[in-house]
Amino acid sequence: MKALKWFGISIGIIVVVLVIGLGYLGFIPGVSNLFGSNKPKDLGVTYTVADYTSARNKVGGNLSVLPSTSDPTQSISFSGSHPVDVNFTEAEYNAELNNRQWSYYPLENVQVKLHTDGTAELSANIETGKLQGCLEALGASQDALTSVTNYLKYIPTNPAIYMKGSVEIENGEFLNTDMATFKVGNLDLTGQIQNNLSQIISGGESTFNYIPGFSIKTFQIVNIGGNPGIHFVGTEPDCARSIVSP
Repeated sequence: MKALKWFGISIGIIVVVLVIGLGYLGFIPGVSNLFGSNKPKDLGVTYTVADYTSARNKVGGNLSVLPSTSDPTQSISFSGSHPVDVNFTEAEYNAELNNRQWSYYPLENVQVKLHTDGTAELSANIETGKLQGCLEALGASQDALTSVTNYLKYIPTNPAIYMKGSVEIENGEFLNTDMATFKVGNLDLTGQIQNNLSQIISGGESTFNYIPGFSIKTFQIVNIGGNPGIHFVGTEPDCARSIVSP
């Protein structure tokens, strides 16, 4: 399940980097607090420790801790690979997304709400101080890193994001994928994201391919006992090692 976390990261982070790279500025630190735009939308999602344990048991593999380092590219590693074909409940998926075991994991207060029509909502805060390290560790291009460096100074600390859309992956390719809504704080950037969706999808596929031992054959929102869940088929690393958050 460790690598499944990258699905949430890649969709969320690549979109945010695109927004930053396009230069949609105008964020004023401090003002967002007055309007509550720094607080992610509450989607009513709940989970327990048991949900996290259940998700881990379904996937298998081992998690361990790396020695501390100042180099983000050395902050996480994967080895080995094994096949996985499982269903995750909404609670299990959210438990994993919020159980951060990497010092550069840039999302907090994550909620993913699944719907029976195949759509999903995501709300979270972006920890801007961790964003560049995350991208370095995931093998981002120098152009992407430069864009982040140039524009992060215009972004308030830990802005809230909200997105709604549909995502389906089959044989490693994105199908029936759409972004119906995307906001950073109270700023609606849906049109800009829709116009650049193909680049976002390409970036997501590149991120998946960068993780050793990880692949996606199928990622689909399905009905599990009358409730929406996620069906995942692919491979997961046998071992994931990372520097944990302090």
